[in-house]
Amino acid sequence: MKLEKQLILRHLYNGVVTLSFKKANGEVREMNATLVTRYIDPKEIKESMANPEDSNPNLVVCWDMDKQGWRSFKIDTIEEYKGVTRR
Repeated sequence: MKLEKQLILRHLYNGVVTLSFKKANGEVREMNATLVTRYIDPKEIKESMANPEDSNPNLVVCWDMDKQGWRSFKIDTIEEYKGVTRR
């Protein structure tokens, strides 16, 4: 699946994205992710951007709605991408 980082970030800033990806240990993990501040614990909101323009183009940092914490995934490990599932 070929996805561009900018598209994923646009989706994350506009709502909750549902996706699954393969972890480094080979396990497939499902995640409901976002970068919408109203969904992020106020104590956890970062002063700086989670994904600066000069960051790794294959790595996305996001808020995991289910685990209530910051997580990251590599774009080239995405197994399924449903896009924005809630706003």
